[in-house]
Amino acid sequence: MAYPEVVEEVASRSQLRLALGLALILLATAALIFPYASTPLVPLPHVSGMYGAAIAMIDLATFWLLISSPQQPRSHAVIAAAYLFGGLMAILHVLSFPGAVFPQGPVIGSPHAVSWMFIVWRAGFASFIAWAILVEGRPGARHGPRAGYLPVVVAVLAATAAYVGSQMSDAGALSSVDGRQFFGSFSISGAYWTAALAVLALVLMWRRGLYKRSIFVWLMVVLTAEAAGIWLSTYSGGRYTLAWYTTRLEGLIANAVVLLLLAQHFRRLQHDLTASVDVLKARTDALQAEIHRRESAEAKLAQAQKMEAVGQLGAGLSHDLNNILQVITGRLSILQRRAGSLADADVEVIRRNIRKAETLTRQLTLLSGRRRMNARSLHLAAALADIVEAVRPLLDARYRIALEMAHDLPAVALDPLELEIALTNLMTNARDAMPQGGDVTLRAQVDWQEGAGRAMLVSVRDTGAGIRPELLDRIFEPFFTTKETGKGTGLGLAQVYGFTKASGGHVEVESQPDQGTTVTMIFPLVGHAESLPAGSANDGHGGDGGDALAVSPVKAGQVILLVDDNDDVREASLQLLAAGGFVVRAAPNAPEALRLLEAGLQPDVLISDIVMPGGMHGVELARQVRAGLPRVRVVLVTGYSDVAQSASEEGYPVIRKPYDLAALLRALG
Repeated sequence: MAYPEVVEEVASRSQLRLALGLALILLATAALIFPYASTPLVPLPHVSGMYGAAIAMIDLATFWLLISSPQQPRSHAVIAAAYLFGGLMAILHVLSFPGAVFPQGPVIGSPHAVSWMFIVWRAGFASFIAWAILVEGRPGARHGPRAGYLPVVVAVLAATAAYVGSQMSDAGALSSVDGRQFFGSFSISGAYWTAALAVLALVLMWRRGLYKRSIFVWLMVVLTAEAAGIWLSTYSGGRYTLAWYTTRLEGLIANAVVLLLLAQHFRRLQHDLTASVDVLKARTDALQAEIHRRESAEAKLAQAQKMEAVGQLGAGLSHDLNNILQVITGRLSILQRRAGSLADADVEVIRRNIRKAETLTRQLTLLSGRRRMNARSLHLAAALADIVEAVRPLLDARYRIALEMAHDLPAVALDPLELEIALTNLMTNARDAMPQGGDVTLRAQVDWQEGAGRAMLVSVRDTGAGIRPELLDRIFEPFFTTKETGKGTGLGLAQVYGFTKASGGHVEVESQPDQGTTVTMIFPLVGHAESLPAGSANDGHGGDGGDALAVSPVKAGQVILLVDDNDDVREASLQLLAAGGFVVRAAPNAPEALRLLEAGLQPDVLISDIVMPGGMHGVELARQVRAGLPRVRVVLVTGYSDVAQSASEEGYPVIRKPYDLAALLRALG
């Protein structure tokens, strides 16, 4: 916000009324004293010293406030120079007035020259004001710091010339009669001319319409007091009269009004500046908060993008690894049939490790956060209590587990198995962070989250050593671990991240060195739990989705159309199904399968991989086969696929690789 200079401020109505009232009071005082103007009073020379010193301080302070403005018009600078001249002359007046400082006489100059200096002082001030009036608003008047140089120089030179001139002449000599000091003719005529000069400045001010400006309004008061006071004091005939003392008091009042105006102006500027600083501080705080929010959002976005990239990699790896595991599973079943019971022990070891590998691929699938959960409406109070009891055996007596939650927690749609896995990961991580023992707190509460509304917060807090700040950005990275070799896979927190993201939420971590760590999973509640029925979304481990058209389980001897683009998987599955007594026709892709159907193949069952090359995936193939052959039983298999959920929702059983013959028959049953 730009503020006008004080010389450019428009006077308010209250200022006009106040200035007019003060001028009238000064004139009324002069009128009341007029009949008694020449009444002699006790001579007090030091009063003149006090008067001059006070005027000097007032004028010099006024000058400093006016000249300090960085962008001042020429009229502003001239008014400042008027007060500089007045201040300098007030000092010289005190030093040259007999008895003002020393009782025996003046400090400098002759005792008669002070009257001459007083006349020059008052006439010079009125002249500077007239100069300011004449240059106010003149086209080309300079604005800026250089505008004040010339008037200031003129003021200093004028004061110097007045002092030098006063010491070279006794023109202002006084006459003394019966101990009283009377003005000489030069003093009387000079004083009247000075009063006339003040009146002239008033007329110029009025004619140029400057009475609407704040500072000129108060200068009119000053000039009115000057004219009335000088005339009245001179009319009294000499020093130490009632008029002489009264006009000095009026002079102090008149000179102080502009200083008070400036003080009010700068106080208002200071108030506005303080308000602006407060607004700026508030905006700065808001900007910093916004910067922190954006930095946090950018960090979360970067983390999400990194996890998305890793998730895509994990999904691809999961698909390929599950195909490999399917080959191993199929071949293992064939070998077991051939070798008989002699190979049972070895087969069990291989199957156990296949299950471990399948768990890893399942965790890899979770990394992207896109895997659809087997979510159902879950009451956390009972679920968390059961999870604590299940995890308690994993923590010995050195660890104290506390469960903190309200009894009226609302239902939330979550996959109970994945929730149990996530909390088990977090609680075992808490245990590992406190090798000497400590407290593990599982807490559930409902809170309001910005941008998410009401949300369920499930957190695990430990009292361990905390996570080093430089590691906080990496804790959700797959395979990143600070544990000793063999003590962790680095997929625990990755599973927590993937599960929470797939459930529509996010994870927050708070950790301070030596103060423990709190990991909070935040699940939105609005429209979340209510939108999912209990037990939705088959996750691919076998089908309870069922085939609506199935009327009886499959039997040995029925014809199965097997479609899979992986040669090894297709061959292993073919042998597995053939060993089960089925007639199997195999195709490497969907177009080839459709050609077999067009050639007259009438299968009882279609078993198809979902992800296949050639522009048609397994779900689309199932739709076309079902459209032409409604009685065909359909089972879809996948190592990983985004469309597996839509397949389940359409009523197709979906099983996840690796599967064995028993799992396949359950899906077909």
